[in-house]
Amino acid sequence: MSKGLYEMNDGVFSPSIHTGSPWSMTTQHGGPINALLMYGVESAALDTPKRVARLSVDILRPVPREPLRLATRILREGRRLAVVDAALERESDGMPVAIARAQLLQDREDHEPLFPHAAAPIPPLGATDRADLISEVRRREGPPGFHLNIEMRHGTDKSGPTGWFTWSGELITGLTTSPAQRCAAICDLATIVSGRMRLSGSAEWDNKIRFEMLNTDTIIQFLRPPIGAWFAFHAPSIIDERGAGITQAPLYDENGALGRVVQTVASNAPWSAS
Repeated sequence: MSKGLYEMNDGVFSPSIHTGSPWSMTTQHGGPINALLMYGVESAALDTPKRVARLSVDILRPVPREPLRLATRILREGRRLAVVDAALERESDGMPVAIARAQLLQDREDHEPLFPHAAAPIPPLGATDRADLISEVRRREGPPGFHLNIEMRHGTDKSGPTGWFTWSGELITGLTTSPAQRCAAICDLATIVSGRMRLSGSAEWDNKIRFEMLNTDTIIQFLRPPIGAWFAFHAPSIIDERGAGITQAPLYDENGALGRVVQTVASNAPWSAS
């Protein structure tokens, strides 16, 4: 894909066909929306450089595949901490469609680790097998979109199943996509990845499993700045008898433990294999 997911012109972001959702021809996938909001946060004009420590995204309604405006606002900036809001609205009528709040920190270079992170090792990228995110039938018959631009690798060891993910191209045509923006897009997948691995019954990836389960938000917490273009998570989900649940996914890049993803989950129907 030579162009970006979006074309930017005068503060308006026009989505390409590659932002599409697998559920509808007219709406956008949550991954590009996460990444565009992360772009807004990283572009905020802070007095001193800071890195994103947390990004919390709420998608207020289905995001149409039509031009959007992005607005950012610095709520607070101190010496070490800043809080930034970002919002996307339809360019046609100003209707808000997604909002984010981010916390940015200025790291200290001389700090000793008080509580060293003891995350379990995961299968390295080079020791995993290629897997298809969606089935060949859905790839052939379903709508085009972001899901077709994702490359996946799957591995399993004593730490459990792990999915590694990347996507090609740029977020915005003519601009370099930061690792944090790439990671934010991938993090939208945590719930569906968790569901398929768990419902397969063998901790293996099964792209024929279909279920009505969606995340209503995405919260990403970073221990450090992400690096590279590949990101991985274990993604256990809990769904109760009322159809509500939580996904909590330890997050990794090729340098090791990176943070975690948390999503609120709404389940509409039992799963099925097809």
